[in-house]
Amino acid sequence: MDEFIQAHHRLHIDEAVKELQKHGFEARFFETRDEAIRFITNEAKDCQTVGVGGSKTVRALGALELLEAAGKTVYNNWKLKPGSPEELRCRKDQMTADLFLSSANAVTMTGEIVNKEASGNRTNSMTFGPPHVIIIVGRNKIVPDLEAAFERIETVAGPVRAMSMKRKTPCVQTGVCMDCDSPERICCITSILHRKPFFTRISVVILDEDLGY
Repeated sequence: MDEFIQAHHRLHIDEAVKELQKHGFEARFFETRDEAIRFITNEAKDCQTVGVGGSKTVRALGALELLEAAGKTVYNNWKLKPGSPEELRCRKDQMTADLFLSSANAVTMTGEIVNKEASGNRTNSMTFGPPHVIIIVGRNKIVPDLEAAFERIETVAGPVRAMSMKRKTPCVQTGVCMDCDSPERICCITSILHRKPFFTRISVVILDEDLGY
């Protein structure tokens, strides 16, 4: 990557880290995936159970396999039939895991963490339940402010995620959110973490690469 583009990315990342820390989040930057994975596995060493939200970013990172190999019980509903009793039980177990791993649709340079989703297990687990939450974020999800966060969700994260899930929603055809009433709509819940929730330790891991949607 061009050194000046790299420097530009770092300015945005550094500002996001600074503002997230001001808001009570344990934000940190890692240059490589290996550094991030070492951090995650170290934080999980005393955990018996690990929940993972519906996140392409977390799965692309490669930490889940290491956690399973270390004997952790990983509540990964993507391995189960959607809507089955086992899958719904797994989603609920995520909310009481020792550690919860997720990503975010957008993280602002003003220190907010923004998500939209369909079911609520991810946003619920990020705010109350697991004592420690680690949110893994690629530089592509860093945006200037809340307005830009919603623009990113409506023009990138939402439509692309709907495409990946083979949903029959208008955004799959148009590439932008149409605020539809489709029964297959995936943006049913909006969550903004303005500050660290009272009872939840939240670590935000930012990597200097594009990850996820």
